[in-house]
Amino acid sequence: MVAPLLALTLLASTWPADLQPLVNELRDRGFRLRLEAPPVPRTYGLYDPRTRTLWVSPLSVELGIGRQTLLHEAVHAAQSCPRGMLTPIGWRFQLSPVVEREISHLLINGYQHHRNRVLEREAFGLQGQPTALALLLSALRQRCPLRPAS
Repeated sequence: MVAPLLALTLLASTWPADLQPLVNELRDRGFRLRLEAPPVPRTYGLYDPRTRTLWVSPLSVELGIGRQTLLHEAVHAAQSCPRGMLTPIGWRFQLSPVVEREISHLLINGYQHHRNRVLEREAFGLQGQPTALALLLSALRQRCPLRPAS
């Protein structure tokens, strides 16, 4: 299939150098990255554990939230390992009350379809951490076996 490989190449060239290790780690662990509108309307990003595909909308990149969107969806990828079912990683972030309220608002108003809000809180919480990339790379390496994307 040429399309996922093309999408991966475009996605890798889209990100700054500091995110290249994450893009490569996801690929090495069998995840597909697509820089295109997710199949769910009005979303900036999406992760599908059945196909191990992460979507990042080009609009999120244009709006300046592409990094946060990629980090968020990559958290869900890590949460899906090793058995394909999303389970919490166990991160507990100390967040300001303003950020906590905003996350709660987003979860209440935009994520009713998610069965486990703990998963979303973990993903939202990681996005703004200064150590986000290191935490995420560590989680992927510990939870997800090496396996090339098919």
